[in-house]
Amino acid sequence: MEPQKILAGEASCKDIVKCIYRLTDFELAIYKRLAKQGPQRADDLAPIMKKDRSTVYRALQKLVSSGLAFRDTRSIERGGYYHVYTAVSPDQLKDSLHKCADDWFMNMNKAIEDFDLA
Repeated sequence: MEPQKILAGEASCKDIVKCIYRLTDFELAIYKRLAKQGPQRADDLAPIMKKDRSTVYRALQKLVSSGLAFRDTRSIERGGYYHVYTAVSPDQLKDSLHKCADDWFMNMNKAIEDFDLA
């Protein structure tokens, strides 16, 4: 995603999310799946997304590190554990995007006010 597209007002919300969080189309597709379907395991997502489990796991890790999802560890009765991933709600994402846009706008205005040709 090129910032010029955003500045020109030609970007969709999808473009903005990908730019701000540095997500790929696949990572965004995983977020959308989690947001619509609820908590999921990487093992369950892999066949649905038609990708290897490790690819899905990396996308989930990116979402967690970006704050767009969180991971819950669950125990298996006979021993062991597994992870379930849950997306933040679309409303939380929108709030985060609004805050990011507000912060960016404030920083841009400050940079313009501080501009000095000397």
